[in-house]
Amino acid sequence: MALPTPLHSLKIEGCDDLTSMPKSVIKNPSLQHLYIINCCSLESFPYKGMALKILYIRNCKKLYFPLANENIQLGKLEDLSVGSSCDSLTGLSLHLFPELRSLSIWDCAKLQKLSMPQNSQIKLTSLEALEIRDCPNLENFPTGGLPTPNLKSIWFSNCKRLKELPDQLGILEYLKSIFINDCPELETLSKQVLPSKLSLLRINFCNKLIPGKEWGLHGLASLCLLEIEGGCKNVESFPVEGLLPSDLSSLHISKLSDLKKLDNTGLKKLESLKTLEISCCDKLQFLPEDGFPFSLSFLCIKECPLLKPKLQNNNGEDWSKIAHILALKWMRK
Repeated sequence: MALPTPLHSLKIEGCDDLTSMPKSVIKNPSLQHLYIINCCSLESFPYKGMALKILYIRNCKKLYFPLANENIQLGKLEDLSVGSSCDSLTGLSLHLFPELRSLSIWDCAKLQKLSMPQNSQIKLTSLEALEIRDCPNLENFPTGGLPTPNLKSIWFSNCKRLKELPDQLGILEYLKSIFINDCPELETLSKQVLPSKLSLLRINFCNKLIPGKEWGLHGLASLCLLEIEGGCKNVESFPVEGLLPSDLSSLHISKLSDLKKLDNTGLKKLESLKTLEISCCDKLQFLPEDGFPFSLSFLCIKECPLLKPKLQNNNGEDWSKIAHILALKWMRK
């Protein structure tokens, strides 16, 4: 197969009979972006010598993925995405990608770990985004934490066996966003010192996680948005005094099955809170006695059935659909 030159980007998709990568691809010096999709018979291709910047592999079940355990360094690779049944991927050694800016792995059922060679001094100073989704056997990260001093965002989703986040997140001074979704074995953040510049924290359906003062959220002056959905068993009052930073501007809580009341003292301390969204809390029946913080400009309460009688005006209109706090002046009386 002859390819035009220079060729910077190539997409190979749905080639069921392709078992190995053509030499014209491997030896093309100008190729920088390579996308391999739905090539179910592809077994291998050598990476050595290629100057790729973007490598995207999806649904290549037979492809042997040597980057897990061989000394084949893709020094110019900036964006690596691997997903949808790449069954050979059981581990990934991060030292192979010194220039990587973004790493995304999804739907790799056999992935167990991200690693680094022992005593390695290599730092992935360019890596800014780490995303791992639908990898049910992921358990381990490099000893001593991620070698990613400039990491900005982490996203872990549907990692069923994950019990702990990477070590020493607190030293990642540029980490601003953490999203953790459907990690049922994740038990605590208390061993972590969260990054001081963290501005966004989303925790969804992590049933063993219960927010506590030991998380240190109250000390995160840059935290703007906190979202908690599901889990939090036996939490009947939220947020307790001293749990959240006073500068928090947006709070979203949803599907807290045992929540009965909004804590009057805890909310009162949130002097910068502008947005409060509460939904699907079936046992919630008490609003704060002193009303909501005067800084609040947007309030949405919906699908909380025990609050419905309190969220109706004289005309019987359902106030759970009214967004602006101006319509809720009565709560401050």
